[in-house]
Amino acid sequence: MSKKIFIALTVVLLTTWSMMDPEVTQMKDTRSPVKAMYLYNFATLIDWPSEYRKGNFVIGVYGNKEGVYDNLKSKFEGKDIGSQEIVVKNYTSASQISKAHILYVTPRSSAQVGSLNSQFKGKSTLIVSEKSGHLSKGAAINFVVKGTSQKFEINKGNAKKHKLVIADRLLKLASNVVE
Repeated sequence: MSKKIFIALTVVLLTTWSMMDPEVTQMKDTRSPVKAMYLYNFATLIDWPSEYRKGNFVIGVYGNKEGVYDNLKSKFEGKDIGSQEIVVKNYTSASQISKAHILYVTPRSSAQVGSLNSQFKGKSTLIVSEKSGHLSKGAAINFVVKGTSQKFEINKGNAKKHKLVIADRLLKLASNVVE
């Protein structure tokens, strides 16, 4: 193939590709809806102390808004956990968080898990992360990928420190349970 034909084909392909819909050229985020569903199910399968059963049920996303936040907001905000209405909030600073039932820490903010655990010491906030080793830094639940499947692991001790009781059904679904 001559050099001129190769260059012409390359220009045509690049021009065509650049005019495609961005959604077609980017990979679809398939994990965020699954994580959002898991977070909702965590809310239904964990028992909070009585003082956390009043007012709204707050699911917070700590870090930049991303697919998990969008999925929680569109699919679960306004639904009920018991008699509490779900409210989804986004926090970009730890100082913004006064009370949350569940706090999902985005991967970009994962370095903050240890300090968030200290901030919520004595409070009943379920900290959910998705970085290896964060169960030892205070997260009670950590998202992991096993093969091609989205899974989660649980640290029962961390949940207990926050006065949270995890249903046996949820423990059985976990890929790993740390006592």
